[in-house]
Amino acid sequence: MNTLIKNQIGILPEIQKLDLERIKWKLRDTEEGESWTHELCDKAETEYKKFLTMVKLYPKKSIVPNKLMDKMWHQHILDTRAYRRDTKQALGRFLDHYPYFGMHGEDDKQNLNDAFEETKVIYENLFETEMSEAFVSRCTDHPCHAPSSCACRAPGACK
Repeated sequence: MNTLIKNQIGILPEIQKLDLERIKWKLRDTEEGESWTHELCDKAETEYKKFLTMVKLYPKKSIVPNKLMDKMWHQHILDTRAYRRDTKQALGRFLDHYPYFGMHGEDDKQNLNDAFEETKVIYENLFETEMSEAFVSRCTDHPCHAPSSCACRAPGACK
């Protein structure tokens, strides 16, 4: 079975049909984007669609994206018209983004960590594979899901 097709098993059809080519095009751009390869863009698209699938199937859960999902999500949000249309079409509602989860003290940080651990379990059960470690964490002792050279919210935790 083709690896791309295998990686897309479990993604809901209404989410799978989202056209994210413009986002991938911008991510590949060397001046305005991130200079990503075609392969990385395809992986990010698949991961983001898995994120959206989890959000739709578990609407009462706090689904925390891994770094790759989060980067694609942020790029999608920047195209406000497409994001509004796509989330309403695929999820039946606009998907809000709350970027402060985990930043309101130790309890909130623990809630973020717990939600991320639960997200990983949901991912593994739904897609029958583990989240790739390359996209899960680059920090020590806790998940770091934000994309940057070190987007960790815990001082001194970055490797």
